[in-house]
Amino acid sequence: MSPGKKPSTTRANQIRRLEALINASKILNSTLDLDKLLKIILELATTNLKAARGTIYLIDEETNELWSKVLKGKELVRIRLPIGTGIAGHVAKTGKTVNLRNAWKDKRFFSGFDLRTGFLTKTMLCMPMRDRKGKIIGVFQILNKKGGAFDKQDEYFLEAFSDHAALAIENARLHLAIVEKERIEKEIEIAGAIQRRLLPKEIPSLPGYEVDAIAQPTKMVGGDYFDIIKIGDAKFALVVADVSGKGVPAALLVSTLHASLHAYIEGTPDLAELAGKLNQVVYANTEPERYITLFIGILDIPQATFTYVNAGHNFPFVFRSSSSSVSTLSSGGLPLGMFETAQFQQETISLSQRDTMVLYTDGVTEAMDKSFKEYGEERLRKRILEDGGKPAAELKHTIVSDVGKFVADEPQSDDMTLMVVKRVA
Repeated sequence: MSPGKKPSTTRANQIRRLEALINASKILNSTLDLDKLLKIILELATTNLKAARGTIYLIDEETNELWSKVLKGKELVRIRLPIGTGIAGHVAKTGKTVNLRNAWKDKRFFSGFDLRTGFLTKTMLCMPMRDRKGKIIGVFQILNKKGGAFDKQDEYFLEAFSDHAALAIENARLHLAIVEKERIEKEIEIAGAIQRRLLPKEIPSLPGYEVDAIAQPTKMVGGDYFDIIKIGDAKFALVVADVSGKGVPAALLVSTLHASLHAYIEGTPDLAELAGKLNQVVYANTEPERYITLFIGILDIPQATFTYVNAGHNFPFVFRSSSSSVSTLSSGGLPLGMFETAQFQQETISLSQRDTMVLYTDGVTEAMDKSFKEYGEERLRKRILEDGGKPAAELKHTIVSDVGKFVADEPQSDDMTLMVVKRVA
């Protein structure tokens, strides 16, 4: 044999491993399910390296941790490891391969796993996994080569295999992101449809009053809701509400509120009692972190009075034409659903000719410009003070335009709902 010439067995091993890499590349393209893919990658790595077992850790950039899924009984559970901790954490931090002939002699080795499971780690090959840009996305940790320690050929193979594995993981993650995006878009579509069905198809005519309203949702559908409900011959309930959260859960909670409100309002003339019933319904049908802010009032047309209850909602404004002044309906209470039982207080005001009420959600006052400054209640108050004498539709348009001018090109951050009620006779 001439000097430097490798034995035929070594060449055969190289050919075998090259074929293994080609076959592995084909197998890795067989699924886009990340959990299945990681299992396939690990099986290919341990089989070709003749190892007893191994673990694949992926980097969570948000928490600066490594994570992996391991079997606990019959269930897959996620484990986490701070980057820099243990041998895998060291490799993730430094980007350097660690090849140990006796893992227990290395101070970085965490022996707790062996002590708990009875498994004895002897040899270890731990190597960073890099994407196409050379960025570390995870770590291979391969244990106990059968018949001896991991050698340089094992390192060469794992490094080459790592390129294929990283590409497959990247594709699986991209697929997962697309699926998640489609799921969110579908949820938004469903929530939007629910929300639109619950709003009045048209604003009813209230004798002696002008009424106009707008519900302007964000792209991420939230839980704003308004309603105008006729009660008997001469009364109307005016409702503005805001459900915490967004998406389908918020839309479904609005649906619950809508159904309960329409079921109870005819038979419960006392608004404080009605709010108590709604509170119990919301509490019984929501998670602890969800609640509804609600403003509801009964407009008595012949008496020209407005009786209301406020459950944690923004205080509406009232423009008094005779004095050209603006005040708030400041009687308040707790949002619906925060506690199993809650007490509410109703108040009554009189409305003179040309007086105007403005009901709204926090999407109006909390609209932000590019410097994160909010539109605010004071600016809304000034706008109503200046334009409160205008017809209801014009005042609504003026407020919406002023909010739009304030935020300029910034995207709408929350649903914006506005109702303007003006007595004209």
